[in-house]
Amino acid sequence: MKKINLLFLVFIFFASHMSFAQDEAAIEKEILELHKPTKKIRDSIFGLQKAIVSKIEIEKDSIIKNQLILQLDDLENVKDQNDINELKLDFVFAKNHPNSPRALKLIRIHVGRFIGMNFYDTFVEVFENFTPEIKNSEKGLEMAEKLKYFKQSKVGSPAPDFEAKDINSKTISLANFKGKKYILIDFWASWCGPCREELPYIKELYKKYQAQGFEIISVTKDENSDLWKKAIAKEQIEAWKHISILENNSSIDKDYFVNGVPHKVLIDKNGIIIGKWKGSGEINKHDLQKQLKTIFEAE
Repeated sequence: MKKINLLFLVFIFFASHMSFAQDEAAIEKEILELHKPTKKIRDSIFGLQKAIVSKIEIEKDSIIKNQLILQLDDLENVKDQNDINELKLDFVFAKNHPNSPRALKLIRIHVGRFIGMNFYDTFVEVFENFTPEIKNSEKGLEMAEKLKYFKQSKVGSPAPDFEAKDINSKTISLANFKGKKYILIDFWASWCGPCREELPYIKELYKKYQAQGFEIISVTKDENSDLWKKAIAKEQIEAWKHISILENNSSIDKDYFVNGVPHKVLIDKNGIIIGKWKGSGEINKHDLQKQLKTIFEAE
């Protein structure tokens, strides 16, 4: 009798796992179908970008080359919007599959990325809709932690305070600027090409508004202090504050939910985050310029 019961339990175990595998396979197939339209658009954009990059590499005329670069930037913006449209589809899908680990993974990979930056409330709503088994799983607990850092670093939240030694060994505390200055925290690295390409316009903004109460704190993710310091000197950006995450053994990047560079955060005099930009590009550049102009040229 005991042998029969044991065989029955083994059968139930394998049957349940086979059923789960079949369910997940079906879900994977649904996701492929769901993403077909956006994948088609993405593949088309990649093809156009590849063709433009080939033209840029051989183009001698600087005016035409700049026009091609702008076209490339426009295509990147179209790609971002397509990715956002896909994320919206994923939210609906995940909400309709609250017991699926694959559905959790589908949205979890985007929670710290550019395309998910403005969807905190939706991420929370969808995550809370998952079953307790999914939410309390290893990946579910990871998602909950990500949402915690997302919340404290989003626009409208009080900026996480920090204290660190700068490049000149002077202590910098964010709290010391409260009530006095607007702060732009610029997460960057010497090895980050897009970060360094943005420095000329950042220097112009600092020169324009520094006397009116604008300060920049650059936070590097460099692991080589010599390369970091050489980059600061080469780019001639010694005028503002510089902090190394490594040298301070700091968690500031984690506190501000930084998953890549460039990443910028604008903080008002009350210590509230009023702007956040992930990545580079003309849209981010113009948005930051417009926000600072509104602040300083309206006062």
